[in-house]
Amino acid sequence: MNLKVAIAGGGIGGLAAALAASRGGCLASVFEKTSVFTETGAGVQLGPNVTRIFDSWGLLDSLHKVATAPERLKVRSAADASLLGELLLGSTIAARYGAPYLTLHRADLHSILLNAARQSAAVVQVDCNIQTFQQTAQAVLLQTSQGQMDADVLVGADGLWSNTRHQLLNDGLPRRTGHLAYRALVKQTDLPLALRSQNITAWLGPNMHAIQYPVRGADLLNVVVFTHGVVPDDFQNWNHAANAAHLKADFQGSCSELQDLLNAVPDWRLWVMH
Repeated sequence: MNLKVAIAGGGIGGLAAALAASRGGCLASVFEKTSVFTETGAGVQLGPNVTRIFDSWGLLDSLHKVATAPERLKVRSAADASLLGELLLGSTIAARYGAPYLTLHRADLHSILLNAARQSAAVVQVDCNIQTFQQTAQAVLLQTSQGQMDADVLVGADGLWSNTRHQLLNDGLPRRTGHLAYRALVKQTDLPLALRSQNITAWLGPNMHAIQYPVRGADLLNVVVFTHGVVPDDFQNWNHAANAAHLKADFQGSCSELQDLLNAVPDWRLWVMH
């Protein structure tokens, strides 16, 4: 059909949309406002419904090179470390659903998609954002930071603070939930043996939960803790340096296993939830 598909945002969603559109015969163009792609982010979990798509795109081997396939997911009480539930992953879930369950670094996932999109017919433009658009009966007219163009379809994949969504729906700014996410990536070799892990563990407690799982082929442990807290002034920045004292104070009543993990993390980043 040779449909012209313009995509606002060159993140995971935008690049995946571009790759899918290009493989479907469309003329896909990605507009990313930053000048370079940087290695930001933390961990990502991909279930079989996602990895099956990567397999159909011929990218599953690339995923396996940088990902980890945990054998199980455990849900434990943050109060006393008791086991609340367990799900077998690894070969069990791969056999059940025909595709694996993987954990990996967000930057590794983005890099795979970026390389695949660039090797396809998709065009990825950096330092160029879609400022305004107008829909007509024939096309979508775009005003970008580098000039005007038209497309048959505009896909808004420009994130939480999406200019595309705001212009289309006029739904106002994202609303803060009052939750904070403390994030960390730690070298497993820097952790005591008892804290190193090849599996996913979710810790559940009152007004909080924490998740840990390996990434980068299990070289790193990704730790994310969700709790209530005071929102920093610059809440649009998703990568604040965090005050670990606040986090540890919130978890004084938790089990020793979880406290040991939190105390072993040298640096935290803060992400305000919306």
